[in-house]
Parts: sequence; C-alpha cells; structure tokens
Amino acid sequence: MIKRLAIFLLLAGSACPGFSQQAPPPEQNANALKQFTRSGKFNDITLFFVHMNNRTVEALFQAPTKYSMRARANMATMLYVQGTPDKDGNLTTTFTLEQDGQTTPGTIHNIKNFKEGAVVKGERIDGIIQFEKKVDLSHAFTISNGETSVEFNLAPDALKLLEAPQQP
Repeated sequence: MIKRLAIFLLLAGSACPGFSQQAPPPEQNANALKQFTRSGKFNDITLFFVHMNNRTVEALFQAPTKYSMRARANMATMLYVQGTPDKDGNLTTTFTLEQDGQTTPGTIHNIKNFKEGAVVKGERIDGIIQFEKKVDLSHAFTISNGETSVEFNLAPDALKLLEAPQQP
C-alpha cells in the first residue's frame, strides 16, 4: 500500500495539464497528499482518491490552474482520482458520497480515461469527482461505487494542516 502511494505521489506530478512539472513537491506538500489520500479496488482497478483542499491543490497544481481548482474545491467536495489498471477491464463512474446518513451523487470530470466503459491495462486514469455537498471533514465520509467504498476518516493532524495559513 505504501509503495503504491509513493508511486501515486511520484506520478501525480505529470498527471494532467496544470500539474507541476518542477522538482518533487516540498515535504509539507507530500505530507498533505499522504494525509488526504485513500485508495480502493474498484472492478479490479486500484484507484487513489485525493480530497482536494487548499493544501492538496497546492501540492498537485501550479498557477494559474491551482487558483481555479482551489476556488472550486472550496465551494464543493472534490476528489482527484488516479489509477492504472493491471489488466483490461471495465470502469463504472457512478460514485456517491455518504456522510452522516446523507447520500450525494458525484459528477465526473474526465482528464484522461476516467469515463464509463472499457479500460486498457497500463493506461493511466485521471479525473475529478465533484460532489455538490460540502463535507464536514471532522466527520468520516465514504465514497462508494457499486459495492466497493473508500472511507475518509481524517486524523487530527490532517485537520490541523487545513488550519495553517496558505500562500497564493
């Protein structure tokens, strides 16, 4: 699991337009990504989900893209999604968010291969899931697709990261 997270963090730097093409992010950005990333196996495809917030957007994107992503992430719940299938298969993109007994459907934003249907072994998947409901990060929430789900139950250290002042 840690090896996959390290690979994800390494690959995130070249995932999509607007991603930083510079040296690896500072240690604080890597820590933020680690704190806000979860993974799960959906239809035999391991997907990594990063909760997009001021810290993670700073780590994932560079200007000017990071400014618009930060604004969008402050208005709704957004997750950056990345994965690479180990074999050919099918991807279902019907994701829901559940928190405190309320369920919200997600809207998919395809960056690369993050669409309903066939996926090819080794072809990277990148996208964003947006949920109109803004979650309370102090409460656990679950992202589900079919019978598979990923739980975000953030540690106090992760919540403290969000309190720190951010630079533009």
